[in-house]
Parts: sequence; structure tokens; C-alpha cells
Amino acid sequence: MYAADLHVHTRVSDGSMTAAEILEMAKAKGLTHIAFTDHDTTKQSEIHKRLAASYGIRAIQAVEMSAYDYESRKKVHILGYGYKYTESIEKIGRETLKKRDENCRKQIEILNKLGFRISEDAVEHIAGDCIYKQHILDYLLKTGQSEAMFGDIYRNIFKNGGPCDFDIEYPRAEEAVQAICRDGGFAVLAHPGQQDNFSVIPGLVAAGLSGIEWNHPSNGGEERKKIMSYAGEYGLFLTGGSDFHGRYEREGADLGTCLAHETSRCLFENENQ
Repeated sequence: MYAADLHVHTRVSDGSMTAAEILEMAKAKGLTHIAFTDHDTTKQSEIHKRLAASYGIRAIQAVEMSAYDYESRKKVHILGYGYKYTESIEKIGRETLKKRDENCRKQIEILNKLGFRISEDAVEHIAGDCIYKQHILDYLLKTGQSEAMFGDIYRNIFKNGGPCDFDIEYPRAEEAVQAICRDGGFAVLAHPGQQDNFSVIPGLVAAGLSGIEWNHPSNGGEERKKIMSYAGEYGLFLTGGSDFHGRYEREGADLGTCLAHETSRCLFENENQ
């Protein structure tokens, strides 16, 4: 049996649950394989792998790298699986996390000027090593300054041209793929249906891309057909995952609802080679 959710986020980045809490759910749902794909860090991947084994679930080292294609002006997320080293991934990831943390602190400053009461220390306690906008929204909810995680504040301040609607400069998508490959891992294009970035696939293949995320909540029937076509043309394997963030994802899918394609078994077959 192969029931794998290969796209899951924990509190290490922008998920609301710990790995242990997620593994309890995974065991109850009958998952056999899992990948914790926290953003831009490999910090606890080995710990998560050993923890999963204690639940009778096989895990693989994984990461989701945030990147950008400056020609098409599209965001690109690259999943990295089964890396043997972390130097190249961490070099890029540390810089991205530093920028993201600084960006969120600017957003906190703006919110305080707008009349909200936000303590950076308190948000840090929720967040850990890097602050994400989800942590700010969670703090506002917990302190009674917001009616919902993704309500009016999210829509009017963090999105749609609001005062906190600004982002960071990301590394080039090819650089993320190359970093994963240098560290001995497999690079996979995440949720192309969500970011409508199919045009980047040829360039990413040239950089070392090995797979595409086929089963994802944002990939509809037409997107899956396109993914299958690209996979056939370039000899790419197919993965899948729920992109689970717990309550930190607006209209997010539940754990285990988007299982990986059978071709992703190669990740675990090659893991110890």
C-alpha cells in the first residue's frame, strides 16, 4: 500500500500544527508516507523523519523553496525531496527567511501605526525563527482585534493593494532547482495550477527539475492533463500532496486529501542510494 501526502507544513514555517500532531492525524487516516515541506528550511527534517518512523509512517527529507521567474513575472515554488546535504538549500533559504522576517516586522510597524496593538515579542513566540503574515493574523485573532484569520484585515490590509500588501524579492526559480540538485535531492515544481507558471517548465528541466506536483487542491482536471503532458514530454515523475497548513491556510485542504501519484515511489526507492 502506498498512501502518501508529500506536501505538508508544520509550525517550523507557516503551519499551525506540530509534526507530532500531524502524524497522529496521518496515522488515523491510514497514510503510509509523508513529507514535511516547511518553507526555505531543512531545520528539522531529520527529526521529523525519525518522529514519523515512531508512528509507523515513512517520511523523506523535504523542503519547499520560494522562488520567482523574472521573465514571466510568476511566483514559482520548488519542492525538494531526499537531499543528502543541506548547504546549498540553506544558503538560499536563510536569505529568503531573513527577508520574510524583516518584511513582516515592517507590516507589524504599519499595523501599530494604523491603531492596532501588536507586540513583536508575542508574535515571535507564536512564530519561532521567522515571522509569517499568518502569525500576525493569528495574534490579532487571539487578542480580539480581528474577527477571523482571513477576514476583513486580511482582505483589506494584507491584500488588494492594502498598506501591508507588499512582498520580498525571491531567488530565481532555476537557482532553487540547482541548489536542491547540488545537495543530492530531487527538485519538483509545486502546484503549477495555483501559480499558472507552466511556461517555466522547460527552463527548470534544463536546470535539473525531476518532477511536477500532479495532485494538489489547486490543480483541476485541465491542469492535471497539462501536467501529465509535460511529464511525458520531459520524463518527469508526478507527486501529490494536500499542502496542509492546518488553520493557517484559507480554504485549505485536509491532510491526506490529495495523495501522491504512484510514480513518486521513486523518491523512497532512491532515498538511501
